[in-house]
Amino acid sequence: MSKGSAGARKRVVKPAAERRADLLDAALRVFAERGVADATISDITTRADVAKGTFYLYFPTKEQVVAALWERYVAGYLELAEDILEDRTLGDAWVDALAALLERLIEHAVEHAELHRIVYGSADAKALALCAETNQQVVDLLAEAIERGMDSGALRPGSPQVFADILYHGAHAALHDMISGNASFTQADVVATVHAIVHTLAPGEEQRT
Repeated sequence: MSKGSAGARKRVVKPAAERRADLLDAALRVFAERGVADATISDITTRADVAKGTFYLYFPTKEQVVAALWERYVAGYLELAEDILEDRTLGDAWVDALAALLERLIEHAVEHAELHRIVYGSADAKALALCAETNQQVVDLLAEAIERGMDSGALRPGSPQVFADILYHGAHAALHDMISGNASFTQADVVATVHAIVHTLAPGEEQRT
């Protein structure tokens, strides 16, 4: 009987979550090297050391990989923000809590600057649209914080969703310019400006000089 090839490689069986994470990590490296448009699914599976068919067990398209990387990034921020929103007794401290949420968002974005450059520098319209859907989770979280601050009287009345959109997309645009190297300001400048904007939402702040 044949004993098989002596050089045959033993198949490594991993849990689905671990295999999916391997594919995402491989994709991130490939995208960083080649850009999303030029990267192929074969590039990703080769880097992850899996068969090409394995890719399709987890992702229907390359664009879905970009979206999944962004979802993982957003999930990391939401986890960081949990301890702030879990405090149900902030009272008048909601201004500082909202500023802290945005400051953590800025720090998290800078820590994942490479992903920002990949997504907003080389992803196509479909992938960007999928990422935008995930961004709504962050906007909704900020809107929740604003609404709770308004309910407590710590923030002036208005539309929580509009405030959240302005705060998130404004900070995001500034971060994009900074991370892509198209801005002269720094992370500290963005943080200081966000704090200043948030404090204008507090009743009576407009009288301060």
